[in-house]
Amino acid sequence: MRAFLLTFLIVTALVLGTGTYAWRRVTTYLSQPIDSAGGKTQVVIAKGATFKAITTQLEHESLVTDVRAFELYGRWIGAGTNIKAGTYEVDRSWSPQELLDKLQSGGLVPQLRVTIPEGYNRWQVADLLSAAGLVSREKFLARVERDDLEGRLFPDTYWLKVAPPAENVDVVLDALTARFEAVYAELLPGAPDEARLRADPETRRRLIIFSSLIEKEAQADADRALIARVFVNRVEKGMKLETDPTCVYGASTYKEVPHPRFCKDPDNEYSTYMIAGLPPTAIANAGRKALDAALRPAKGAEAARLLFFVAKRDGTGEHHFSATHEEHSRAVDRYLKGGGP
Repeated sequence: MRAFLLTFLIVTALVLGTGTYAWRRVTTYLSQPIDSAGGKTQVVIAKGATFKAITTQLEHESLVTDVRAFELYGRWIGAGTNIKAGTYEVDRSWSPQELLDKLQSGGLVPQLRVTIPEGYNRWQVADLLSAAGLVSREKFLARVERDDLEGRLFPDTYWLKVAPPAENVDVVLDALTARFEAVYAELLPGAPDEARLRADPETRRRLIIFSSLIEKEAQADADRALIARVFVNRVEKGMKLETDPTCVYGASTYKEVPHPRFCKDPDNEYSTYMIAGLPPTAIANAGRKALDAALRPAKGAEAARLLFFVAKRDGTGEHHFSATHEEHSRAVDRYLKGGGP
């Protein structure tokens, strides 16, 4: 009997001790921050995902470090059937308990995936974002105009916060311009005019305008640096740029196709057929490759002579480049008028 009682007491103590240790482990883990350094992580919870699958996903995202403790707590409170599907932004300063509570309540801020194509201008971006219910078109365009943001609404794929459109403009614009600054900072080192671009805001602004022209004209990767050089050469010689996309940049014309009635309009302050030098602002938002071409125009003696280009219209997206007006006229006749080789 004594032996039985002693064994019973020992087993009971072990069970109680183990239980106490397990409970302390769970409660301690659940109450501590996911990451003391903080930060945000986007998480997509698929519709119909099991609690086990969600826990594994959160582990892969380094949002759950003690899977056993997280699962025990989740199953104890019945979280498995209550987690809401969706795309969310998780604050890593939360505790695992807070994370699980928000997953159940749907209290995480939902995100919407949006892709802004290269070459879109302010009105096209505003149309896209307002159609998605992310921004007020009017307020979006007003801030772009006020802060001269055309050219810095970087084309990329974003997960953007879903919020009342009138209140979401600054959040969305900050995300787009922050992405531009990040890409620009990555491309700038080693550029020929790096020092001037860092020191002079107007030089940088002109570069952004150049990049927008390149984006609207170039399709083939090999052409971008050459088109950049043509623009530089023409500006240096005091020639008009005469690039068609500038003719239809405007709130009432951005859906139009370039046409002489726009390009030859004496009141069109953006038409580079009518004005000297660069247009007043960027005419589109350039992607990485066009921005890089603006920073690094083609080099060499041959490139320094180029003053004209014309689209080949042969399906390649490439252009033919010329150094003289006579050469250019022959190229126009060949590629646009079917005048033969």
